[in-house]
Amino acid sequence: MPGLNEMISQNPMYAQIAGLPDQIRSAVDKGVMDIRETGRAAICGMGTCAIAGRIVSEYMDNCGSRPVPVLKGIDMPAWVDSDTTVIVISYSGRTVETLQSYRNAVQKGAQVVCITSGGDLGEMCGQDGGVLIPLPGGFVSRGALGYMVGSILAVLKQAGFIRSTDDLTSILPMLEEHIRSLQGDEDNDAVRIARNIGTKAPVIYSYFNMLSASLSWKSQINENSKVLAFCGTLPEFNHNELVGWTSDLKIGESFYPIILMDDGASSLLTYMAETPMDMIRKKGIPVEEYHVTGVNLLEKTLKAIVTGGFVSLYLDVLNADRRSAEEAKPKKDAKPKRESKPKAAKTKTEGEKKPRRSRLSK
Repeated sequence: MPGLNEMISQNPMYAQIAGLPDQIRSAVDKGVMDIRETGRAAICGMGTCAIAGRIVSEYMDNCGSRPVPVLKGIDMPAWVDSDTTVIVISYSGRTVETLQSYRNAVQKGAQVVCITSGGDLGEMCGQDGGVLIPLPGGFVSRGALGYMVGSILAVLKQAGFIRSTDDLTSILPMLEEHIRSLQGDEDNDAVRIARNIGTKAPVIYSYFNMLSASLSWKSQINENSKVLAFCGTLPEFNHNELVGWTSDLKIGESFYPIILMDDGASSLLTYMAETPMDMIRKKGIPVEEYHVTGVNLLEKTLKAIVTGGFVSLYLDVLNADRRSAEEAKPKKDAKPKRESKPKAAKTKTEGEKKPRRSRLSK
């Protein structure tokens, strides 16, 4: 029987997840042209495109001199104008919300940069004379994450928001080494976490500065493993969800909490994460802590995201094995239904009075 790694390698997503460093390298090396410097910038996208935007937005909050938010709606904020670079991302080029965001950004007079493999977005951008950064075809959106992240940072460099993309390219060898560790023996972190999840719905938590990682885990488990998953952030967790985890004694039967721990976080944040997890453990609910390390936030976030990708692939294989085992079990013969005796028809006995008819009946 083939090993788990050989089995997941047959999934088309395997090469796309493992190829994240090469995708980033390709996008950064290609660079962008015809982009002027602006005072503000924002990113629009849905799903994986929004996650790519969040990775960069979190990095800018951590290391940049100016914020680059991910816009959550289709309307442009009041501050978007001709001194704003709006980066619009849709892998397919057909995402309805993103297409409307593009129209609204153009209407506001912003410098609009489109990152897409084509579709309506590519066509509109070409017709309007906008800046188009083409993505290679043949991927699903979540499999082109590296191309998107590399392209966004290349745009921000040209628009004057970062001096270089070295913070990203310098971590690629460490990211490649991390990927190899998830492809090796069947005792690696991703296999272990997938086995621990089992048939439960995982709930992934991270610090707010790594929300993109927990969102990516949720998305990849949803789509690659076909399993329901949820995510949240710490320490916000302590103000609401903790009550749910510690009040319902049966919640551990259906849900499995996973914490993405940043080993470089402050002692206060670490305390705020570990204390509630200890409270959950005291209720008999196992908690998975996955610790990530790195020289900067980008390395830690991308390592966590790649691990989540491999967890989703291993979980898909393990669930397929479980389904096969269930189907192979001999089914118990159904008990024959007892035949019910026909009810004897009522006969009118002698002297029985005919029921009076109601005045309301017709």
